[in-house]
Amino acid sequence: MVSVTDTSTSRKLAKAFYAQLHGLSGVLTKPGPAVLFLDPASGAVVTITPTDTPHLLVLGEVGTATAQYLTDMAAGGYAAIATSRQMEVQ
Repeated sequence: MVSVTDTSTSRKLAKAFYAQLHGLSGVLTKPGPAVLFLDPASGAVVTITPTDTPHLLVLGEVGTATAQYLTDMAAGGYAAIATSRQMEVQ
């Protein structure tokens, strides 16, 4: 009989949130001890400091927003969802 060692990692994956920093749109995440803002347009990565917080707007979680977008598109898109709702009072 052969035993197999468990090689799964026990580290928790970092969540990512859509965010705006100083008017730039990007993604906010904390993969380690520091909170990072990633600007996909320029590729810049900014470490968030306490002085940045008044200029930081945190929006929805990337995973949740993507799942909702895919669900909406599978249902025919935004226009199809909006025009197919039952509007009468029951």
